[in-house]
Amino acid sequence: MRTLYLARHGEASGSLTDDGRSQALLLGERLASLPVTEVFHSPVKRAAETAALVCTALKDVPVSVSSLVGDYLPYAPSANELAPEFASVALAHVADYSTQQHEIGPGLADRALAEFTAPVPRSDLIITHSQIVCWFVRAALGAPAARWLGINAANAALTIIQYRRGWPPTLVAFNDQSHLPPSLRWTGFPQDRRGTW
Repeated sequence: MRTLYLARHGEASGSLTDDGRSQALLLGERLASLPVTEVFHSPVKRAAETAALVCTALKDVPVSVSSLVGDYLPYAPSANELAPEFASVALAHVADYSTQQHEIGPGLADRALAEFTAPVPRSDLIITHSQIVCWFVRAALGAPAARWLGINAANAALTIIQYRRGWPPTLVAFNDQSHLPPSLRWTGFPQDRRGTW
């Protein structure tokens, strides 16, 4: 069985904020007792900083930079793939990505799924970006490609997916923030959808 731990980077404004650093350290403490095989992180500064802080609690775990979990657009839907009331908001969000992210994104997204979801005996941690966490969740649930939109991953929240040969992927946890105090939860999440629980 392969267990994939996915986490969005800590709160950032270019670099991690003070809260983002605290989130990363607490995420590391949460993961310290788990059998993590390897840590992969996006090459983007905020993800690399998060990985470095998380890894202070993970002793002797190899760390690798991977463009497969970088900051890119995994899939750009057409308007007819989206509910009419959601289409204008979703397409405006997609338009925020650069031309390069549009061009390279789908290929990277396909390669990321192929690389990190094979059912092999590993437990990997990926420190990445919201849209990549949501892309893996969408794929695990067998939802249409456009369905990554409308899902959000909070900063330093933990998502866990398990892959077993002959079984569909199992989404064990999504956006788990129990390792964070209430003051550090839901950052990086749209204000109108922040949880209060």
